[in-house]
Amino acid sequence: MAKSPSIFRQFTVLLPCVTLAATLPGCMLDAEEPIDIAQIEVELQDDDESREVEVEEDEPEGKQKAHDGSISQAGATVCTASATFKYATSGDVTTASINTTVVAWFTKGAYTVRMTGPSRTFAAGVSGVPSVTSTTWIRTLATPFDPATMSTTARSAWLNAARAVNCVTGTSDILAVAYEYIEGASKDAGYANGADFHDYLGISWDPSDASLITADSTQLGKLDCSGFLRLIFGQRANFLYGGVEAKIPMSLYVTGTLTRASKDQYQSGPGKIIVPFRTQPSGVAAFNGTPTATELSSIQVGDIVFFDSSCDYSVAAPSCGTDWTSIGHTGIYVGRDASNNARFLSSRSTADGPTVANTGGWSVFNDAVGLSGTYPKRFRGARRF
Repeated sequence: MAKSPSIFRQFTVLLPCVTLAATLPGCMLDAEEPIDIAQIEVELQDDDESREVEVEEDEPEGKQKAHDGSISQAGATVCTASATFKYATSGDVTTASINTTVVAWFTKGAYTVRMTGPSRTFAAGVSGVPSVTSTTWIRTLATPFDPATMSTTARSAWLNAARAVNCVTGTSDILAVAYEYIEGASKDAGYANGADFHDYLGISWDPSDASLITADSTQLGKLDCSGFLRLIFGQRANFLYGGVEAKIPMSLYVTGTLTRASKDQYQSGPGKIIVPFRTQPSGVAAFNGTPTATELSSIQVGDIVFFDSSCDYSVAAPSCGTDWTSIGHTGIYVGRDASNNARFLSSRSTADGPTVANTGGWSVFNDAVGLSGTYPKRFRGARRF
């Protein structure tokens, strides 16, 4: 996922993102004006923040299906602005509840906020690939969440506004934005190794830690895996609140920002590491181990998953990396599909762009009967942006 030394000038060349598999050459990104509803008049109450031993994971209300990412209204708890949220913190996660139902999850240090909303069904864009139906919505804060500095009043105001946007025809959330670039979708993107968000758009980018980088005209409409994440989380606005567009800051190497290479996004990117780099499983071939049940349960919709795509499991004794520097592929976990497999969306070479389909290896990272084991074997860690 690197640009050439001539483009990065005096800066160290980034290692390329070695990929395995997704789409067709795409079109230019359409301008989108997010709806700012920060001034929605709701009566808020500053509740005392309580602390509990465990974070409750209540089932969201309303499981009605929609198609192609469209929404269906389902239950008052899903869409109605609330005068009162009850907050509880366990570890780094703060939950917001209406009565006894958890409706949002904030993670200390992370930009992304997971919340319940109207049910949506996302199609894969390829025949025969199970769809993903979800009541989860992902939006980003303007700054990383800190329960010590973001008061419950401010939290409630933001959450009411975000939930309202989820229930009207407004700005797409992270998941809906990401699906716009898969096969046959409105912004169907192609793949090119080294293609960043600004190459896809055909614009120059002036990072804080390097000189101006011009777009590569041969990569117009194309994205590599980390460039795709930078487009979704760093370039596209998924929420406009208080006049500020929700985008994660980008750089080449600056810790805490959305960096360029997938390995750096894992090690020093925004947010929090959810699954640390997986070490050698005992008694098996090098890294030939699928995620554990504990690891899978800790990864939530909207989290970023990372892979070592350089391992060749077609040989008897594959030689694989032993630390985070071997990470070469990344994508967004979008949820369990209709077959109950953990699907992720990433930009891959074989299928030519962003995909949740199975060309060149299933877009699944849990171990399941009958699927290609490419990604479960190569899964290395997860981060919450």
